[in-house]
Amino acid sequence: MRMIYGSINPANTREQVDAEKQKVACMMAALGSYPWDSHLLRELSGGVFGIHSRGEHSAALPIDGGPTIIADVRLDNRRELYIAFGMTAAEGAALDDSDLILHAYQKWGTDCASHLLGDFAFALWDEANARLFCARDFIGTRPFYYYHVSGRMVFASDLLAMASHPDVPMELDLPFVVVALQTTVRQVVRPEHTYYQAIEKLPPAHALTLDKNGLRLWSYWQPGQTPERRYAHESDYVEELLALLHEAVACRVASSYPIGAHITGGLDSTSVAVLAHRILQKEARSFTGFSWAPPLPNDPADLLPNDERKLVEEVRAAEGMTVCYTNLRPDHVLAHARRDITLQPTTTLLAELAASEEAAHLGIRTLLSGWGGDELVTFNGRGYFPDLLMRGRWLTLQREISLRVQLHGGVVWRQWIFDGLLPLLPIPILKRLRPKDYPPPPPLSGYLRPEFAASLLGVKSMPTTDAHKLPGVRNTQIALLNYGHLSYRMESWASHGATLGISYVFPLLDRRIVEFALSIPDYLFFKNGWKRYLYRTAMQGILPDHLRWQKVKEDPAMIRGSVSIHKAAEEQLRTELSARKDNPYVDVAQLQAALDAEQVARVADDNLSEIERSRLRAQRNAGNGRWLAFVTPKAL
Repeated sequence: MRMIYGSINPANTREQVDAEKQKVACMMAALGSYPWDSHLLRELSGGVFGIHSRGEHSAALPIDGGPTIIADVRLDNRRELYIAFGMTAAEGAALDDSDLILHAYQKWGTDCASHLLGDFAFALWDEANARLFCARDFIGTRPFYYYHVSGRMVFASDLLAMASHPDVPMELDLPFVVVALQTTVRQVVRPEHTYYQAIEKLPPAHALTLDKNGLRLWSYWQPGQTPERRYAHESDYVEELLALLHEAVACRVASSYPIGAHITGGLDSTSVAVLAHRILQKEARSFTGFSWAPPLPNDPADLLPNDERKLVEEVRAAEGMTVCYTNLRPDHVLAHARRDITLQPTTTLLAELAASEEAAHLGIRTLLSGWGGDELVTFNGRGYFPDLLMRGRWLTLQREISLRVQLHGGVVWRQWIFDGLLPLLPIPILKRLRPKDYPPPPPLSGYLRPEFAASLLGVKSMPTTDAHKLPGVRNTQIALLNYGHLSYRMESWASHGATLGISYVFPLLDRRIVEFALSIPDYLFFKNGWKRYLYRTAMQGILPDHLRWQKVKEDPAMIRGSVSIHKAAEEQLRTELSARKDNPYVDVAQLQAALDAEQVARVADDNLSEIERSRLRAQRNAGNGRWLAFVTPKAL
């Protein structure tokens, strides 16, 4: 694992580079408490590069006086790159992944990112051409933030480092804040935005150059360009998927340190954990599974109905693996609440605070997650029904809807309307037909301080991407890829993992698997009434049959445990909120009153219909505002 940061201006003089070194040293200091093995600052003709490292390899230096690179990288196609570079396996094996990127740049220039498979974010200084070249992996596993003005760029793989550079403005992006206060998707607005006006993200699958001609940004990979696969037999898809899964997991466990993986009793994480354990078991290497559910009760009879721990325990016993359950404590809730999400994103992080803490204690440096499968290779087939209807394949649609109703209940004609017809209608029409499903954004709440509320008046809310059901599975998957939530969650976990020396990896977001998922026929995602049909089929011999074909996955023990821990932490959280009463954004007393009112409304949810409950949730926003009390004040 590495953190990269630096500042470049191709027009810098020697004196300016000396001054910039002191400023980049502030970025280095911001990361100093993380568990690094080494760090360095390197002066260049155009500026300064810095890197913190933990792992087997050090930062790459120039090849024969050529370009210099700093990279947070793990490459999966090393063997193919050796061949492309005319190297022997022995010559290639002696090179660090960063060195291979340098060779790729020498061979393909700024097109090199498209030839790289794996997780990466890097900055490369080409002194001969006075050019900075940066790129981020196709799915956004590794973060890359930057500030660009007047031919100068400051960049880092961590927002805390960006905020520590003296010249980076830290004014809040008010349109972004408006979205944050009015919606439940405040953290996934757009892949290129942060909470600060001046700080941008290099989007997934993008590269940029900065030289005398200015800044150029482009995409080197597009999901819609993946060619279709059409095989004669279903078994051919299963065979290829299994081979890709094994390779994706094997690439990510190639480390001399202990390996961990999430395990939930669901298809995605459990299959990744089982495959990782089997690979490591053959090599007599350590593996530990981590469940977000609380520890098992002393009496098995105390397990809850549909308790996922039953499935986890079945898999643990069958595979002979070690599993740790999550000891979530009130201090984890408090630590989560204290985070300034503008600098330390927190999405889906609460339970992971406890799981990762235990993993770090066990010396684990790589944690595998099944995250990302739901949108791609284990997709539920959303978009299949409206596509069948639009293309006149009504008999197939009738058969699949009837089979789904047999499995899950419901009424056939309602499924035709709600899952077949309505997704074909434009959003404006749907808003007229189903206004309860599309409530207007709520007004800004009265708990905001008058000065801050005044700064938000008249601010146009930033447009959000609509993940509407589109005709065709592939179209829906592409929309989800462009939505931004995948990269945001990975950025959140990368930010947290760095504090513990842990790298998160996501085998189901391997580019080869993603391209496979985007290329296969729609029916493989929904067949015989079953969502995730192909993946369920492929898991024969890997997962128990009743896990493969379970209709609903529930986490009652995790939810109950989380609610209990939140209640235990509530008084201390009130105290800490009160201590923030002088913050410039919210009136804490009014905020607490709003949170109390939400709690009353939440208790009443059990008496509401699902539609009414969804509408009420969409209109609440006091919880959305609590994070403002913990935002580090910079400037309005």
